[in-house]
Amino acid sequence: MNKKILLALATSLTVLGAGAQVGKAASEATDSAQHKIDQKRADTEAKKSGPVGKAVNNVKSGYHQNRSKNSADKAKNSLKNAL
Repeated sequence: MNKKILLALATSLTVLGAGAQVGKAASEATDSAQHKIDQKRADTEAKKSGPVGKAVNNVKSGYHQNRSKNSADKAKNSLKNAL
């Protein structure tokens, strides 16, 4: 009887851990999408700006592009860890 309880407890803890990883993956995916939006916004502002504004917004765009990729990679790793 005790082995069954321990097995059930271990199984439930594993499921909870996987749920946390899925939640983390969802959060990272949301961050990735938000950075993609911010990247597009910076690209649009760069087109409207003068030379200095273009430079600033191109730097912002590059930053958000890198952060988006990083967040997407983290989301993929979290999903892999959940399985």
